[in-house]
Amino acid sequence: MINIKMDLTDKFCSRPWDFFEIQEKNIYNCCPTWVNHVTIGETTTDLDIEKIWNGDLAKNFRKSILDGSFKFCNKELCPQIKNNSLPTIQEVKEGKIGSIYSTIIEYKLTQTDKPGTINLCYDRSCNLRCPSCRKDFIYYTEKTYKKEFDRLTLINEAVLKYVHSEKKEITLNITGSGDPFGSKHFYNLLKQLNYNKNPKIKLLLQTNGVLFDEKRWEDLKNIHKFHIDTIISLDAGDKQSYDLTRRGGDWNKVNHNLGFIKKLQEQKLINWVRLDMVVQNNNYKTIPQFIDIARKHDFHSYTSRIVNWGTFTPIEFMYHNIFNTNHKNYIDLKRLVKQVSPYEKHDWGNISDILN
Repeated sequence: MINIKMDLTDKFCSRPWDFFEIQEKNIYNCCPTWVNHVTIGETTTDLDIEKIWNGDLAKNFRKSILDGSFKFCNKELCPQIKNNSLPTIQEVKEGKIGSIYSTIIEYKLTQTDKPGTINLCYDRSCNLRCPSCRKDFIYYTEKTYKKEFDRLTLINEAVLKYVHSEKKEITLNITGSGDPFGSKHFYNLLKQLNYNKNPKIKLLLQTNGVLFDEKRWEDLKNIHKFHIDTIISLDAGDKQSYDLTRRGGDWNKVNHNLGFIKKLQEQKLINWVRLDMVVQNNNYKTIPQFIDIARKHDFHSYTSRIVNWGTFTPIEFMYHNIFNTNHKNYIDLKRLVKQVSPYEKHDWGNISDILN
């Protein structure tokens, strides 16, 4: 995708200084689509997080922010660029996002401390097969995919060693690639997290919510003391749309689990909860109901554009990509979004331009 020409010379993005994403094959310092899949390293079995984190590729990316070019960033898909929410250089200098970043700008630092967030996306195993994400079920086991299973086990060990190495605050996002409860590796990693080795670990559980039930929560007693936030990819506001966008899911079960998760939040075992929707032709009409579900539970909510991860042919994607101004339902999408009842905890993400 060709980047939109935009003057960002007076803007700053902290993400390359605090975000580390481990995909199946490559390492990124932002969401891959937001940076045009520009990598800062490769995912190998002898993974050295620190070496990649402050390697030449990572430093070069940080330079592109400091010089104001943002040359690796996709200005169409990055929600912070799209909704003009990046802080200005002057605001950063004044310490509005933390003194560390004012120092980074003052001295143009391209080397930095440990990442604040490690996004674990190296196992695509999931209990669902959502069309926007995959064409079929993906589930790595020792019997069916032994070579890949063993490789991911070694990566797990590298991550655990890194986060347990010192008692320093770090957030583990599990997972942007599949489901933390539907993946053997990520579930095993959760079970091996040791509060005594690093009580400052924070968890962001990114899940479809179908398996986030009482039984699994009880099985993960070792993580109950950690600070936990949760993102639930709901992708719909009613059962009909859910069955189209969340293949293999269970609308009734996930709504039951939302009630259970709300109880955990009330008990202060979970801190913050957000419902997500990847907006597409099959679900856009249920945006109001989706937001109402978040409102009912007093959760946050978030919407984003559908992206073709290679699961659709170009013609198929034309049907799903309702953000194409030539799409037959594009005008209806704009009308509907503008009529949605305001909800202070909803973030329109990279579709916010439709409101204008």
